[in-house]
Amino acid sequence: MKNLQGLCPSREDDSFFKRLPDSIRIYCVGGAVRDFLLGKNFTDKDFLLVGADLEHFKKYRLKAVGKNFPVFLHPETNEELALARREKKHGIGYKGFIFFTGKDISLEEDLKRRDLTINAMAVDELGNLHDPFQGMKDLSCKSLKHVHTAFVEDPLRLIRLGRFLSQLNGFSVHDSTYKLCRQMVKEGEILTLSKERIWVELAKGLKAQKPINMVNFLLDCGAWEQITGSSEFDKKLCGFLKNLEVSKVSLEWIAAAVFQNFKVRNIHCKFPKAVVNAITVLNKSRISRKKYIDKFSNQKSQCDLILDIFETASLFRNPENLDDFLYVSFFNHPEHKTLLTDCFKFLSKDSLKPVIDCNQIRQAIKSEIRDYRLKRLKEFLITRIVS
Repeated sequence: MKNLQGLCPSREDDSFFKRLPDSIRIYCVGGAVRDFLLGKNFTDKDFLLVGADLEHFKKYRLKAVGKNFPVFLHPETNEELALARREKKHGIGYKGFIFFTGKDISLEEDLKRRDLTINAMAVDELGNLHDPFQGMKDLSCKSLKHVHTAFVEDPLRLIRLGRFLSQLNGFSVHDSTYKLCRQMVKEGEILTLSKERIWVELAKGLKAQKPINMVNFLLDCGAWEQITGSSEFDKKLCGFLKNLEVSKVSLEWIAAAVFQNFKVRNIHCKFPKAVVNAITVLNKSRISRKKYIDKFSNQKSQCDLILDIFETASLFRNPENLDDFLYVSFFNHPEHKTLLTDCFKFLSKDSLKPVIDCNQIRQAIKSEIRDYRLKRLKEFLITRIVS
């Protein structure tokens, strides 16, 4: 067992905790405990206060997080402070809960309402690990297992489960938990989630270490079809996600690559404008990119095809998209990515002012610019071949 002192809530070193009565017990809980035990880095700690009630938070005028949860922000660190609570399902979706807080609610009662055993551990002020649902065992087995059958009451947990699969390499979903996920899908609970909330979880998974694991899980349990309207996923995109180096491409373009074959308006997910724009670029340039790949060996048409890609992808207007666009468009053809990068950078250095000054008709300017770029591109490719 690792030394857990680094997770301990400290009254001596924390002026806010020092003011709390001794009857209130403070625990570090959730993701920080899980990640610490896995040897992973974590940014913030979440704290649970057992033996406290809302009056304590009102007394210290702490800032609340959200409207429906008894969660507040630490006045100095902005880390989350939660009251121990029970919950009862009273509606549909992840918001359909009534929460009960009070001094009499125990640590185990609070941990019992959490999603997975690996997220239901706590560390007290003395550095002791509290693990009533064998989360440590499941960490060792790399198993994602629900704490309680009430797991099915919150459909967001299914999407989060997919996200954890992309973040925690080598983990798998316990059979009993997988059955609950299938049950949630069958009952249509996924569609009760807000489109914004689904995006938040998908975004975290797509930018994690193994996004293909999340997509495969959502496909297998049926949630992918409810979100996208399709039970299939392009094999080429599977290859893209398997070999994806997330540090080399932005989230917006990863999402665009994944969802480019779907109609955005039919997806139960609220994409940021940047994702929608990237999807539009990929769709507009689809034909020109395919022609380029199919006819690349034809030297006569090569320049036209390259320029078609740049123009249909609006790269001259938005050169900042170059690297991301080429990464997701030519992930199976790295040699083309290098060539296209060199060609674009060469053309971008040329000033078009002389061409524009010689023409006053807009359509003529557009045609002259293309002719000029084709001429320069041919010169560049000849020089490149020779060198």
